[in-house]
Amino acid sequence: MNRIVIVGASAAGLTAAEALRRRGYDGRLTLIGDERHAPYDRPPLSKQVLAGTWEAGRTALRSPEALAGLGADIRLGRAATGLDITGRQVHIGDGHPIDFDGLVIATGLTPRRLPGGDLAGVHVLRTLDDAVALRAALLAGPRVVVVGTGFLGTEVAVTARTMGAEVTLAGPRPVLRPFGDRVGALVAALHRDHGTVLRCGVPVRRLRGAGGRATGVELADDTLLPADVVVLAIGSDPATGRLEGSGLRLGDGVTCDRFCRAAPGIYAAGDVASSPPTAVSPPPTPATARWSGSSAGTTRVRCTDCAGSSPNVPPGRPRNRPMPRRSQGTRSGGFGCPVRRRP
Repeated sequence: MNRIVIVGASAAGLTAAEALRRRGYDGRLTLIGDERHAPYDRPPLSKQVLAGTWEAGRTALRSPEALAGLGADIRLGRAATGLDITGRQVHIGDGHPIDFDGLVIATGLTPRRLPGGDLAGVHVLRTLDDAVALRAALLAGPRVVVVGTGFLGTEVAVTARTMGAEVTLAGPRPVLRPFGDRVGALVAALHRDHGTVLRCGVPVRRLRGAGGRATGVELADDTLLPADVVVLAIGSDPATGRLEGSGLRLGDGVTCDRFCRAAPGIYAAGDVASSPPTAVSPPPTPATARWSGSSAGTTRVRCTDCAGSSPNVPPGRPRNRPMPRRSQGTRSGGFGCPVRRRP
């Protein structure tokens, strides 16, 4: 193979490109990203970038010199619009298809939205541009309703309170439910102590708006939470929409084997990859299912066909990995899951 295309200038896509070069692949390499930014780290978006303690450029995963050293054709701000498996082409927005012998799909996730999510003042937080736009909205000191009580929702609530906004955290589930009742109650108390209003355990019915702008969030018990800014942190889905009709199997992501191979010469990496569970890699829980591709060290791609060399690079998708998080200045962490020892 001498023409490999990677769709998704994400941590997973970047790692795949670096792995191919490290394994000796010296053919044509194209990295396509629909964002205009070079690959960057996402976890700081809801914290340091949103709070303004980091400049946006600090999130870059590699220096411009390191990226140039890949010898890749890096096309940023170019969305892949379709895939032709038979013709071995990736279609991009400028109308010029790119031929490939090997393909790595690393398109990541797409945030879920609610009806009315297109109203002005409604935000999601997935990209660097999302973080910059949300920060600009928070600087005005608005009334903020964060919908979603998981990690992202609680992190955004903390940051917004730090910036002086009035914050309500709402959702049908308790705060940080995956950690259990005791830890969730502790974190909820920390939020209350810092002035966040909690409305947990009641589903959201709809977003309310007037004149094209969000005015509040209506709960299932008829409560209306007034808001100038609404942040939706209700989870994400694999970004596979542009792969519909391509012939690839799509389920909870791009369906692939344990080597992340979706079809001959076509692989999926990072959050978009859906590989079958094994005895040592059971099905992930909903809380952990999408953590696996969040850092550059967790991409799993078999490069035998692509690079003409050897096995998996880098080591792939560990299920038992550290899970540190911060909420209201308190650090929590875990590693793996309990193991029942034999007597």
